[in-house]
Amino acid sequence: MVHKKTDARYALVRGHIPKVLQKRFRNYCVEKEIDYSQGLEDILTIFFQLLDKGDIPHLQTISITIADLIKDWNLEKLAKLSEVKIENLQAIRAGERPTNDDLIGLGIILCKEDGEPWTTDELIEIRDRTFYYLPDLSKQRESPPIS
Repeated sequence: MVHKKTDARYALVRGHIPKVLQKRFRNYCVEKEIDYSQGLEDILTIFFQLLDKGDIPHLQTISITIADLIKDWNLEKLAKLSEVKIENLQAIRAGERPTNDDLIGLGIILCKEDGEPWTTDELIEIRDRTFYYLPDLSKQRESPPIS
């Protein structure tokens, strides 16, 4: 039996990722009952299939956070209008993860640049993208070459 380690068709990929993303990846592999190599191969295959089909352009255009959406607000006024505790708003502004209840309250008040309100689902997507560290694919990052 040939192992991936000695198979010339395979290469080693290595890098550092945020711990929260590593934990999510580990859980994915445990749930699927696969090793990390197979998990990484599965995820990269799916990612590149979606990228090639153009099914992930929304990740390229959204680079805001919930903290960005409330940064210009008077927090006391926002707390009254949204019924979100001011302490929660301060924590969100400082970069902490908002709860679903926080997002429901904020969804009543916050609007997009075109005046349309943000839906709770959109705010959840922004929050989850931010806290699961999905990269903004529109930004070019320099990475060290893989050798």
